[in-house]
Amino acid sequence: MSSLRDILSVIAGAVDPKHKLAAGGPSVMMENLKSLLSAHDITITVILNSIDAAPLRRPGFQPILAQLAAHPQIQFICSADTPDFTLLWDSSLRSSFSFAFHNCTTFSPFTAELEVVDDVHELLGRKARRVGGKEGVTYVLRSLTENARNLYRLLAGEVLVAMDDETDSSGENPGVEYRMIYNKAVEEFICSSEMAFRTLLKEFHDHQMITSRKDVLGTELLSVPFQKEELEGILEDIV
Repeated sequence: MSSLRDILSVIAGAVDPKHKLAAGGPSVMMENLKSLLSAHDITITVILNSIDAAPLRRPGFQPILAQLAAHPQIQFICSADTPDFTLLWDSSLRSSFSFAFHNCTTFSPFTAELEVVDDVHELLGRKARRVGGKEGVTYVLRSLTENARNLYRLLAGEVLVAMDDETDSSGENPGVEYRMIYNKAVEEFICSSEMAFRTLLKEFHDHQMITSRKDVLGTELLSVPFQKEELEGILEDIV
């Protein structure tokens, strides 16, 4: 499942492969995309599968998609999979989308649906790198304490920085030092003792949301079993 960030980035890449959307929330990215479109004489056809999928139901996301659909240089086509999808929009949003509805229900089973990342790892004889995906992690974090969410935000952010600075040919995400994360957690008042820190980490381990290993010097390293795009989406949900 693509996030709203992915959708806007792909469209921007189709307009100008060298352009990178401004960092920030979806509204900032959308405004930057509008400016990019205005500078090019081009019409883009966007085909979006499952506009009613869980990641796109977040507050504020549908209005961004409506702005996208209403843009004169965008031709917007989408599908919906749930009977209550019309509840996503009020009259204003429906007007912006300007949909022509077609019932294309097939009632066919989803036998062709694949979890590509996990299937590839299984074929390669590796343990699946993620359990529940981004949506599963987001669900777990919502049920945890604010300190737990802040610690995961801290760890995920440090891993993202390490991803930008390091390339690991083994395919594993880079790790960050346990002691460094602990010290930053204390500085940000996320935990007051190493016992409390370990308790929070155990919760993440139990849900397979983090990994740990030791380097050649015996230093304990913490990481997360998610791809960069997923990790950025998780951070966006936490913040």
